[in-house]
Amino acid sequence: MTEAFTTIDDDARAAYRRDGVVCLRGMIGADWRRLIAQGIEADRADPGRFFRDQTPEGSPARYLFSYWMWPRNPAIRRAACEGPAPAVAADLLAAERLHLLMDNWFLREAGALNGAPWHHDEPYFDFAGGSMCAVWIPLEDATAAEGLTFIAGSHRDFPLFAPKNFKLDEPFDGVGADYAAMPDFDDPAFDERRLSWEMAAGDCLVFDLRTVHGASAGRKPLAKTIRRLSLRYGDQDVRFHPRGPWTEETAGFLIDAGQRPDAPLDCPMLPRVWPPGATVARPAPEAVS
Repeated sequence: MTEAFTTIDDDARAAYRRDGVVCLRGMIGADWRRLIAQGIEADRADPGRFFRDQTPEGSPARYLFSYWMWPRNPAIRRAACEGPAPAVAADLLAAERLHLLMDNWFLREAGALNGAPWHHDEPYFDFAGGSMCAVWIPLEDATAAEGLTFIAGSHRDFPLFAPKNFKLDEPFDGVGADYAAMPDFDDPAFDERRLSWEMAAGDCLVFDLRTVHGASAGRKPLAKTIRRLSLRYGDQDVRFHPRGPWTEETAGFLIDAGQRPDAPLDCPMLPRVWPPGATVARPAPEAVS
């Protein structure tokens, strides 16, 4: 059993720095989980601009996700900006200030054959520098095989890898030589570095955006439908850094919302959520359409 923590203490902080991921028990209360579930179901009923169906052709069940819901979804806005996740992220990042980078739900239906391939998050997003993490919140109990598997220390030991299209499981067009080819992390040589946890609703994972991870089940069909919310945060030193053709839509979206390229985070879509008391304004309608 991989070590997990019931409080954020020096041991938990050390594990996060060493492994690039930590499992925290009981951090997300039942009221917050109900609110998150309401927000996800509201978005499924009325999907926004960034809803994506990543189900490959021929799959018997769907793999769905959506992101940047919070401007039009009060439940997700409360969870991302006022819930326990900002304090958890700020503590582990030792952040003076913390910005919400993105909210992102995932749903894999019972029988789904695909999930996230081996990847790390940073190359998918237009942010660089500083410290960034994701707080990953399961809404259902999950065995280790139903969750995520991580490569311990990969946030320190490896370069940035080429981001993949999840639906096709192949690199995006336009990814250049600045990004390395993804190794075969299924190779037994990495067995001792793989980390995964059996998780109860209320637990969460916090991981560095450079930590390599993937869906534990791989291509095996899921026995039950699972829902997750991933909240990504960055500290005061993170900069907006458009990556390339594969992030053209999201980069343009932030620029249209007022964010300057290669500058500190400063636009309504990237609100400051820590320290407590920050006023999170809803962006203008034209910024979220």
